Amino acid sequence: MINFLKMNHIRDVITLLIALIVSVIANYYLGETTCFLIPLTTLYVMQTAIGNSFYQGMQKFILILLVIAACSVLIYSTQFFYIMAHDVTIGAAIGIIARLIILPVKPATEFREELLPAINTLNEYFSKIIDQLLQHDNHILNNAALENALLALPDWVYERGFNSALQTGYRFFLSNVEKTGDILMSMHHLARYQYDKELIAKIRPALLQYVDNVNLFFSSVITVLELKKLSEEPSDLSHEMAELQKQLFTIVPSSLELLDMRRDYVYLAAFIYNLKDLRKILLKMGEALR
Repeated sequence: MINFLKMNHIRDVITLLIALIVSVIANYYLGETTCFLIPLTTLYVMQTAIGNSFYQGMQKFILILLVIAACSVLIYSTQFFYIMAHDVTIGAAIGIIARLIILPVKPATEFREELLPAINTLNEYFSKIIDQLLQHDNHILNNAALENALLALPDWVYERGFNSALQTGYRFFLSNVEKTGDILMSMHHLARYQYDKELIAKIRPALLQYVDNVNLFFSSVITVLELKKLSEEPSDLSHEMAELQKQLFTIVPSSLELLDMRRDYVYLAAFIYNLKDLRKILLKMGEALR
């Protein structure tokens, strides 16, 4: 039963039904109008984003009052305003209170649950990019899964009125997840180029070491989001990045003219600097979870 109630759409339906029943009863005993304004207002103010129930509910309530006030001015009737406002106020109160106390969705839990699939997708996508680079195959990967994961991110943390105590940290973490997606898309584009096999072979050992530690970092982020205890602290990737850059500088020619002649060098350098940017973003994500 507990697991059943953890399903958000089930919780929403139950909350809406309870609020609707209460509003219908209130409409019968307290309503001044015969147009079921209390239940309709209740349902309307309950259409809010996670963590924004009170703020957005009040916004909707004020909007309805303004519409009623405008209609009252048009028909020159203050009695119309008071009667309609009476029912609207009761309906809004029922809807807002229901959202806040009846099976409320916890932003912290929902944020973690919506992020986990995206982090897993980012990790898998990163590994596939590296495979594509090392295997010289530009047909094994598309970014559809990554785009779908980014579209499913909990962007309700950007909603105006979101819980101020959580706002800064959640938005910071989510923006870094989005930046990670952008970096991986750039890396995917660069990995599709057909590099010289000997060139890739020279950086392969250092690259694989870096990749293993990035995967470990992603796994650590997932472990923390699952509220589990880390078995080991991930590397900060500084040593791995230094080795990778060292290998790059031993390969790339010192002459700018030769560098321009070989597109391999330019693209590979861009790919490694994308890895460097990825390291910075991962470290920010790790710090945010501490």
